[in-house]
Amino acid sequence: MKNKIKHVLFLSVILFSVASCIDDKGNYDYTEIEDAIVEIQEVKENGGKISRDRYAELSFNPEIQYQAGSSVDDYNFEWSLYTQQSQKDDDDAYIPKKIIGDKPQLSYKLIDEPDKYYVVLKVTHKETGSCTDYRFELNVNSMAGWLIYDEVAGGDGDFQIIRDREIVPELSSIQTGIVRNYFSTANGGKKLQGGKFLGRRNMNNRYDHLYLFKEDGMYKMKAGTYEVITEDYSTLFSTQPAKNAPMALYYPSPMYGQVEVFVNNNEMYTIRWNMLGQEDKYTTPIGAFGTAYKVNPFIAPVPVTGNTVRAVLYNDISNARGQFITINSSGAAGFPRTPDGKFNTGAINMNESMQLKLEYLGQGRDGITCALFKDELNAGKFSLYTADFRDVSKPLALEIYDLGDLQDIDDAKYFTFGTRGDVLFYATTSKVYSYVFDGAVTELLSTPGEEIVSMKLYTHSANEDYSGRMLFVATYDGSVGKVYKIKFNELNGQLDGEIEEYTGFGRIIDMMNKE
Repeated sequence: MKNKIKHVLFLSVILFSVASCIDDKGNYDYTEIEDAIVEIQEVKENGGKISRDRYAELSFNPEIQYQAGSSVDDYNFEWSLYTQQSQKDDDDAYIPKKIIGDKPQLSYKLIDEPDKYYVVLKVTHKETGSCTDYRFELNVNSMAGWLIYDEVAGGDGDFQIIRDREIVPELSSIQTGIVRNYFSTANGGKKLQGGKFLGRRNMNNRYDHLYLFKEDGMYKMKAGTYEVITEDYSTLFSTQPAKNAPMALYYPSPMYGQVEVFVNNNEMYTIRWNMLGQEDKYTTPIGAFGTAYKVNPFIAPVPVTGNTVRAVLYNDISNARGQFITINSSGAAGFPRTPDGKFNTGAINMNESMQLKLEYLGQGRDGITCALFKDELNAGKFSLYTADFRDVSKPLALEIYDLGDLQDIDDAKYFTFGTRGDVLFYATTSKVYSYVFDGAVTELLSTPGEEIVSMKLYTHSANEDYSGRMLFVATYDGSVGKVYKIKFNELNGQLDGEIEEYTGFGRIIDMMNKE
């Protein structure tokens, strides 16, 4: 009986000791044990939740008050990291906590994948065994921002990421700036080669991919970590194309219908993501009677809800008259015609006096489709055609704008349209202009001594303040690349604030917003 009582008492002591450590979990302010008080000011000020970017340094110097007569030498320290959701390894065993420090101060490089974690500082008295857990939440973020692919003179490429609170609203002050060479950081020093354009797929955690497409191939990466998954272009297809030639990728967010559109070798492919069991592979190009339809290398998004058109393409490659092609919510192609409109969307070149060739196709205000043409029979004269394909059953040919007299339009190389107003942006090798449809032309930027090499509109699914209101322009002076961030009024296309400059890049090949 006495032995049983002793065992019960001994067990009670153990349980009480463990509880004294566990009870303090979740207290991110003061954690009092028998002889220590722990505080980290940043944690306290942020309500027990902090965030860092992957590969950032996680550094803390906590304030620890010891009982009179005790010092730091009387304690053991253990910093640990573990996910908020239990995870298993390949052997179906739960992944244990990760020890990241054994001193009062912490300095740890966050090589861990983006996720939600707990960080725990365990302080244990060496003699008495009394301890406490000081725990707080840590979000390790994927690197979001204005993503740049640039190359140096030798041909090596990498990712540079511009980050500020206008581009990524949720950033803290310590997360702003330019993150350099992020691809090589994430891939053991490896460099990119021969990139042509960037793309993104964000269907779910399984299919969350970032792409850098090449002339005849690709780099496929995890969007959260930027780590390369594969460089094998054939893995995109269940039936291999006759030629590897990626040209354009458009993936709308799930709220817009879950249809992905891809152009390879002037042929279009779709993936209907809301199909049960759909895999991330393109089957055969869209066509009829065994022949694939041909399209130009542009995809104009149509971001609307309902059973409507998702994207618009154009074909003047195999159809001399030129025709718009729509992709609906089932991933099927349509050929809208508007014979009674201001022009026929099924046959742009209606007579022998004109031969319009597509120069650029893009999304305009509220999902309107905007197409820039050059007339090969009229000295390459520019014109702008706008159409509304949002309702699959009621295509509308809206307007034709004569752009022949616009300042420097004949020298323009880069184009994009405003998505919140009727504005065209165009750039020569040294100037950027805005044009309000059937209205004024405004010079936004002049770059003497610097060649303009790219121009892109900033869009963001949740940044209402700046989505569709900023323009990024990249230049190169022969040795150094630069990026200009231009804020503009979405209705009149004029400057809205000071132009900001970022420098220190190689020759910039492509840019996009990475959420």
